[in-house]
Amino acid sequence: MSYDPCALLADLVRIPSPSGSESQVRDHLWNFFQEHGLDVERVGDSLLVTIERGPGPTLLLNSHMDTVPAGPSWTADPYAGVWQDGRLVGLGANDAGAAVVGMIGGILAFAEMGGGTGTLQLAITACEETTNKGMEDILAHTGLPDGAITGEPTGLSVVRAQAGLAVLLADWEGSSCHAAHAARVEHTNALLLAAAELAGFPQCVTLDGEHPLLGASTITCTQLNAGDRHNRVPDAAQAVFDCRLAPPHTASECVALLEERLPKAKVTIRSERLRPVETGDEHPFVHACLKAASADQSIGSATMSDMALLADIPAVKCGPGETARSHVPDEFCLRSEVEAGCAFYIRAIHSCLDSLQLEGATS
Repeated sequence: MSYDPCALLADLVRIPSPSGSESQVRDHLWNFFQEHGLDVERVGDSLLVTIERGPGPTLLLNSHMDTVPAGPSWTADPYAGVWQDGRLVGLGANDAGAAVVGMIGGILAFAEMGGGTGTLQLAITACEETTNKGMEDILAHTGLPDGAITGEPTGLSVVRAQAGLAVLLADWEGSSCHAAHAARVEHTNALLLAAAELAGFPQCVTLDGEHPLLGASTITCTQLNAGDRHNRVPDAAQAVFDCRLAPPHTASECVALLEERLPKAKVTIRSERLRPVETGDEHPFVHACLKAASADQSIGSATMSDMALLADIPAVKCGPGETARSHVPDEFCLRSEVEAGCAFYIRAIHSCLDSLQLEGATS
């Protein structure tokens, strides 16, 4: 059965799949895999396709089916799914539909061509844009593979290092009173406590030392919440800090820095599960991906993806499309990018399995 990745991508764009509500697009892909005779299973709200070719390493290709919501600045129909002059404008076309259909092209070619030893997996996950639960479900079901390629829009540049994300909270405690009695009743306005300390906080704090690919680790204050009504002095205030971390920096290091700068606040870690990921530039897996991409050098990325859950194996992030087009109005991808993505994944599957086989034989 012939495969047209551009037609499938248009089909996917026409199906709304905001993160957490992917059932329709998941069912469409389930039917597609069934029609093409592939071994597919549902793992939570995600899909897993497996091709086994005897003993050997396991290579995982993974990308995601969910999207962010369409914002009010869209001028095109985000769900039209119409190719025009070699361009498809639509929600998820670039992030990460082009990678999804490219990986499907790769696994279909692998199934048809034969050859190779080991196991090839394709995971198309839910909730990548929010909780990463889809990828967590897949890894709980399969265990870690021996190597992985995460499909995201990188312009087919091979990303071997991805920054981590930690979210920190700073809480200030005060004492409340009715706003009408503020001049007569003793109280402490937690909102003003927070504002006084945050007033001198830099636009962005950079930690000492820069990673050669990822640059400096940063801490940015992104939210401030206090009070629930106009006539009550707030007794609590909370600020949220987004920490983009490159090795070797950690969330605990950021806590210590905030405690020093915000002495009246209690600083805690809300999340640090999205760890920095880095595969060495001399690793055979990286060289295999560079060869498949016809590239000389790998790069780093500060953008989050499911690659964050693959820190303990050789892994890269690579896919068609451009990261600058993600999460923006009138997101689009090009037909030429989809076709180049398919060609990359077809080459990468064989070269990566070979590299993992060789690594296993020499380790």
